[in-house]
Amino acid sequence: MPIFFDAIFLISLAAMVVVYPMYFMQLSAFGKIMLRDHPDLLDGRGKDSTAIYALLKKVKDGQLDGVALSPEASLAYSSAKRLLYVGVTLFLMVLSIGLTDALLSKQG
Repeated sequence: MPIFFDAIFLISLAAMVVVYPMYFMQLSAFGKIMLRDHPDLLDGRGKDSTAIYALLKKVKDGQLDGVALSPEASLAYSSAKRLLYVGVTLFLMVLSIGLTDALLSKQG
């Protein structure tokens, strides 16, 4: 594999190691803000990351179940969503470069 792809692979891998913890910290912050600002929207859901991720998925156009999010919750939502997309993109880059390298090394 050319040195260019090696560099992209290593940079993406290192960035992924940094971005995913940032995502989970922001997801936790989003959950705490939602508990503080909108406890009625949680419906007894816990503080675990699965329940908070389900809330993150349900937000549409700055609203959750027809209720507008507070400005701080909206900011935490957009930050968590952005970090999730960056992390997934980095993961797919690492995966595709790794698979390409594996296929090319088999042939030559």
